[in-house]
This record gives sequence, structure tokens and C-alpha cells, in this order.
Amino acid sequence: MVVLRALMLLLLLPWPVTAAWYKGVGSAPVINGNEDYAKEQAARAALRDAILQAGASVSLLSEVDEGSLNGNTFQVRANGHVTQIQKMEEYSKDDRVTVTLRADIWNDGALCENQHLTSKSIIMAPLALADRDYAGYGGLSDFPQEVSQRLFFEFDQAKADFLAKSLLQHPLAIDPDRMSNQDQQQLQYLSEQSRAQYIVMGRITDLAVGKVASGLLSRDKLVREFGISMYLIDGISGLPIMKKDYHTRTYWPFSLTQKVAPGSEQLWQSDYGLEVTRLLKVAVEDMSDLLKCAHPKSRIVRVGSNTLEVAMGGRQGVKIGDMFKLQYQFNYVDEQGVKYANFSDEQVEFEVVKVYPDHSQLVPLNNDMPLGIQIRDVVQLDNFWN
Repeated sequence: MVVLRALMLLLLLPWPVTAAWYKGVGSAPVINGNEDYAKEQAARAALRDAILQAGASVSLLSEVDEGSLNGNTFQVRANGHVTQIQKMEEYSKDDRVTVTLRADIWNDGALCENQHLTSKSIIMAPLALADRDYAGYGGLSDFPQEVSQRLFFEFDQAKADFLAKSLLQHPLAIDPDRMSNQDQQQLQYLSEQSRAQYIVMGRITDLAVGKVASGLLSRDKLVREFGISMYLIDGISGLPIMKKDYHTRTYWPFSLTQKVAPGSEQLWQSDYGLEVTRLLKVAVEDMSDLLKCAHPKSRIVRVGSNTLEVAMGGRQGVKIGDMFKLQYQFNYVDEQGVKYANFSDEQVEFEVVKVYPDHSQLVPLNNDMPLGIQIRDVVQLDNFWN
């Protein structure tokens, strides 16, 4: 009997996580003859591919010294999750570099102290176009929709970081730089209805076309800009927590009068399409890095006699035994008119006892349900016991 009990306890213990090798492939265009930069970007894309194959957070890219990515020896952070990188193949063809590598990745989900990684639930509004005249060259009036779909795809690919719930049909008629109280309430309502904590929105700020002189014996080349402003909104407070501008330029391989299908492989496999894709991935990585150690919040969706349910579940990494704390929100405005949201810690704790794909059931830690708790109250995933 003692032996059987010991065996049962052993089976209940978590199995140790070991590192494993994952292969990744990436490519990048050679711009202005800068092959070293192309090698670096191709190796970064290959490493990102390997990290996604491992089901790990794209924030692991920060563990590798970017300056070493265009060589054959890679410098990784001591005690990091990416322990080794080996370049398997590298070749150049038609002004494009392709790199295949393999990486030894330790994917234990423990990027932050005393907590396991949870994916953050998001919805995304399609990107608006700041100036419709930009879309004239190439006939790219539908380009914002295509870029939005591809950006949402990148969020969906980074499953360790994000639970990408939906891409809205239309851009939001809200300027995050000048939000009214009504705008803030609309974002809170949208977050609550979609049961997603974060809202991603933005706009395309630049699609201008120009020329680069190529010399007496060759034709001038066209270059095209690509700029976006990205915003990350905390749907619980309805306020922006991140704004970042991204910009790049590269060769536009089409004539000024040629119409290009926004979703065509001709566009997205060109130097311009690859560069736009790279920038979209960087935006996703920046948001991943910002949120990787954030304690996710959720609204209460059901209250029972001695249980409650919250809109976070197994798809976000919630586990039985995780601890939530009840919080109350209060907002204030400083002397410059900037809005802030604070949350008071009520020291009321709940333990997860049942986990479903998109919601979890909690019980009060002291088995005493607090008075006054109701649907739409906020809880925060606070302590991680597993």
C-alpha cells in the first residue's frame, strides 16, 4: 500500500522539461547591396521559425545577440532558453539570402519569476489608411485589409504569447492619441463582449513611392515606403499601454502604372512584401516582449453560491491550482489631462479548481465567498503554483 501511494505521488509530480532541437528556415532580400544585413535578417527569421516550431514565446529572440546573426558563431544569453544555434545552410540567389539553422530550445514556459507563461487574449481592428492617395500607385486600395489579415496571422502564429480571438470587420473610428471618455467606454465594452483583455489597432502612415538614381547606364529604381503606427489597448481600462511607430523602405519591383493585386504572391514574395512582413513580425515581437510577464486580468462572467467563473481558460495556459486575486479599478486624470487606470488589491484570493478551453471555475481560498462580488468584476491571475 505504501509503495502504491508513493508511485501515485510520483505520477502526480511534473515531468522535467528538457531542451530539444528545432529547425527553422528564413530569407531576406539584399537591399542596396548590403548582404551582411540580409544574412542577419534571414538568420533572425529562421530562428523565429524554430522558436515557433518549439511552441515557445517569440520574445526568446531577445536572448540572442543580433550582431552575431550574420556569422557562423551565435552568441546566446547565459542560462537562457535558447542554448545553442547551428547554421545548417546559407545561400544567395537573385538578391535574396536564405538561411537554414537549428536551435536547441528549452521550452519550459518559465520566462518570468514564479509564474508560467500565459497567452494574452487579443482582438484586432483592421488597420486604417492615413492618406488614401498613398494607395494610388499600384492600385492598392485594398492593401490595408491584406496587411491587417497578415498581421493577425502573425499574432495567431505566436500561440505561446497570444490567443488571437478575432479580426474585426472594420477599423475603429477612434484615435488613441485623442480619446474621449466615450471612446474609452467603447473599447471597454468591445473588450468585455469579445472576452479579450487587449485590443490591437493602428494605421498605415506611409506608402509613398520615390526613385533612386542607378547611374548613366541603367534605369532608375523605384523605392516604396511602408510605415505603420501600432497601438495596444488594455480593454479592462480602455486606455493605451503601448504606441510605437514602424517604418522601412525598399525597392518597389513594379512600374508606376502597374496594378498589383494586394493579396498576390507576386507582391508578397517580392522584396517589398518580404520587408513589410518582417516589420509586422517585429511589431508582434515587441508586444510579446511587453506582455510576457504581465499578470493577465479577466472579468467574472458567472457567480455561484461558492464558486465563480472567469473568461480565461486552458487555451491561455490557465492550470488547476493557479491563484486569482479580486481587484477594483479606479481611474484618474493628471494635471496635463493624461488618463491613468489603477487597480486596488483586495487581498481576496481564489483558486482554480476546473479549467475549460475558454473559462475557468474558481473557489475562494478560505472557502468564504466575499459579499458584493458580481459579474463584470475584475480578477487578476496572480500566483502560479504549478
